[in-house]
Amino acid sequence: VSEKFLKILMKNVHDNPMTEIEVNLEDQYIVLVEKKLSENFEIDPYKKTCLINGYDDIDYLVSKKDLIKAYETQKI
Repeated sequence: VSEKFLKILMKNVHDNPMTEIEVNLEDQYIVLVEKKLSENFEIDPYKKTCLINGYDDIDYLVSKKDLIKAYETQKI
């Protein structure tokens, strides 16, 4: 998110604590609804997966169990 967008966002929240903000993690954008302003943001793919699925580190590894088993059974 750009510095300009953050300043606008923070000013709006400061002026009106009930400011509506929409965050779309899957498509990686944030919207300041009242102003109809939006901007994309970057997030680490691992963190994104964990947040979307409610995973902690162990849950993430368990979700990859089949891939881990396949790797472990490969002959090297």
